[in-house]
Amino acid sequence: MGNLYLRSIIALFLISSLSYAQTEKGCGFNYAQDKLRKFSPDYDAKLKQIENMGSITANKTAAITVTIPVVFHVLHLNGSENISDAQIQSAIDVLNIDYRKLNSDTTSVVVQFKNLIADVNVEFKLASLDPDGKCTNGITRHYDAKTNWDSEIEYYVYTWPREKYLNIYVVKAIAGGGAAAYTFLPSTAPPVMDAIVSLDDYVGKIGTSSVGRSRTLTHEVGHWLGLPHIWGSTNNPGVSCGDDGVGDTPITKGHSWCNLANAIDCTPSVVENLQNYMEYSGCPRMFTTGQSNKMNLVLTTLTERINLVSASNMTATGIVNPNYNCAPKAEFLVNAASTCEGNSVTFTDHSYNGPVTSWLWSSTGASNTSTLQNGILTFTNSGLLSVKLKVGNSFGEDSTTKINYIAVMANNGATLNIAQDFETGSFPNNEWITTPPQFGSGFAQTSTVGASGQKCLYVNNYGDNPNEGVELFSPKFDLTNVTGAQLSFKYAFSQKGNSGDELTVFISTNCGQSWTTIFGQIGSGLATTAAPTNTTAFIPLSSEFKTELINLGSYQGNSNVHLRFEFTPDAGGPGNNFYLDDINLTGTVGLKENVFNSNDLKLFPNPAKTQVSLFSSVAIKKIEMFDLLGNQIGSIGRIKLQ
Repeated sequence: MGNLYLRSIIALFLISSLSYAQTEKGCGFNYAQDKLRKFSPDYDAKLKQIENMGSITANKTAAITVTIPVVFHVLHLNGSENISDAQIQSAIDVLNIDYRKLNSDTTSVVVQFKNLIADVNVEFKLASLDPDGKCTNGITRHYDAKTNWDSEIEYYVYTWPREKYLNIYVVKAIAGGGAAAYTFLPSTAPPVMDAIVSLDDYVGKIGTSSVGRSRTLTHEVGHWLGLPHIWGSTNNPGVSCGDDGVGDTPITKGHSWCNLANAIDCTPSVVENLQNYMEYSGCPRMFTTGQSNKMNLVLTTLTERINLVSASNMTATGIVNPNYNCAPKAEFLVNAASTCEGNSVTFTDHSYNGPVTSWLWSSTGASNTSTLQNGILTFTNSGLLSVKLKVGNSFGEDSTTKINYIAVMANNGATLNIAQDFETGSFPNNEWITTPPQFGSGFAQTSTVGASGQKCLYVNNYGDNPNEGVELFSPKFDLTNVTGAQLSFKYAFSQKGNSGDELTVFISTNCGQSWTTIFGQIGSGLATTAAPTNTTAFIPLSSEFKTELINLGSYQGNSNVHLRFEFTPDAGGPGNNFYLDDINLTGTVGLKENVFNSNDLKLFPNPAKTQVSLFSSVAIKKIEMFDLLGNQIGSIGRIKLQ
């Protein structure tokens, strides 16, 4: 169980990396109970009611399968935490396999518990109707910084009525770093908090998750339906023997390992149930009959759960009518948010709310449209471009346009001609592209500040804190014949307090499909001023710019090189302003002595300083001349030979 991090009145069941190969961690449930008691005067009575349900271990008289409507709330910042519909469906599939005793690994359950493996007769299905009766696919997606999850009550702003849905939040991080997921015993938490919270990489068994982590939600739903850990709620696993109140789960210490040959710790000759889903061992396989009966009793007697599986709720949430007649809602994603001019990009359809029968993809920067489900657009213009998706079916249409969605980097074929001081022209532009964040603005051009002139680029992180990374993409550079390639740039920054603002520089040789870090500084390491902090808006002197020099020798020979500068404000911001100037890429174009000795053309010497001899038996359309830095210094048009 993970360490508990409390900022308010929350009782959490925390589980650390529930890959089911966990290390022992302290359980804060008792401390959390004390906090919740202060907020809820009847907490102990509610807890006692749930604990007493565990004494029922007899088999059910009739095996009636019930279905729980589920909604996933995916909180994301357009990162990998915005998991696919397919990954969410795989999580539903795992729940249904485990709760219906359809998992093939029950064959390896030890003999002492084979007759106790329960079919819980509970199934799970994504809701088809939302609380307003509108169509849904049971998945809501919210661009929200709360994907870095804390335990404050206001984080649960998207919860649907708990008496109608099992709410599951998917997030990128949970405060404290020790939990993979958590939830509450039924009837003990305020309605809005009656939900499961899970890291994205512990949901399902594909995508960002894995098979080893796929039973995290099996464990958490057990809590949500009234089950404590099998060692009880009064001690940490592995510390002392405890009881979960369920008659057919033996008293146990709880385990963080799966040594089935030595599973007797508390009662002589009594084997403990290491293979239980509510254990911490690395071999979960089963719920017992007693646990199944308790969960079903919770569903049929507790006010907060009884309506979930009612016939009326099956209709209200669309479970009994999956072929709903609704128009779709357009939604899509792209795997890589940057590419090169001239390239084609595939966009993934995530439309919901109804079956989609038609798609139309478009962008002002693309040379085509696409009617494929996962649209393919070819971008012929550089810049920060928007993309539109229109979807429809026989019941209606919907469209969404994502503004400034993809950075299409210029494909200008430059060779070591980068000496950008931002003095001439307006920036950013279609070659030097900035991505504005969701809040605040991106890189902007100054008019009075510079390292060697009067202009540079800066991020207004003092008065217009963007709260997320701000990017600057360079045009293309060709290092095919270059030796001694070096990148230099100047920057100025002063901390505000102990802010952890960060600069990272990346390089790509494949049009932004992947990026490699070549420079990084954060906080005080990024500061360029003599004073450690500056509580006013930072405006640097030219002497307060620092020069960085980076060897790019390992990238020589690549014809398609792009740079990306990313300034990331401290999450606790606002911080202070950041300035960038004088981005230079230098080197030497390596030319070997070339003599063209074909029957048609002879040229020597090459390279040459002042004079070159050319002998040719064919007409020449054009001659271009370059210096050793790769800069074109002249050309001669069509030549008529004698």
